[in-house]
Amino acid sequence: MLKLNRADYITLPPRKKPFTGGRQSRRNKAEPLDIDQTAIISTVKQLQPIEFCQVRRTNHEKLFNSLIHQYHYIGYTQPVGEHLKYLVFAMDRPIACFTFSSAPYSILHRDQFIGWSSDALEKNRHLLAYNSRFLLLPWIHVSHTWPRGYLND
Repeated sequence: MLKLNRADYITLPPRKKPFTGGRQSRRNKAEPLDIDQTAIISTVKQLQPIEFCQVRRTNHEKLFNSLIHQYHYIGYTQPVGEHLKYLVFAMDRPIACFTFSSAPYSILHRDQFIGWSSDALEKNRHLLAYNSRFLLLPWIHVSHTWPRGYLND
């Protein structure tokens, strides 16, 4: 609405209160939760099975918010628009968190890289996603090298 107002397509009534940053400027007060922080030193193969759980609007969402708030260098803010939150579990413990949000409307280099025409971009924009947070918990130490022959097993 503000964008339409600034472009003189519509006229909004004057503000009743001064602008204070709105919903985006408020940080969620994620409660620190007590979880097992014993170090996990392992390989990906030894961690199996690894479970990816979508936790938005579930009982695990508070855990997700708390972990991001406590351990991500940017902290936690509620994503804007459509979004999905995931917790990754191994050995019945959370090991990672990540979230996908609606992609920004237009990013020149991204749009050029994808190579879609302007019509295709307009039609397919809903297929784009933005990874707004990724967190591997600090007590998780997993070797990043693949054992010989692992991918062929």
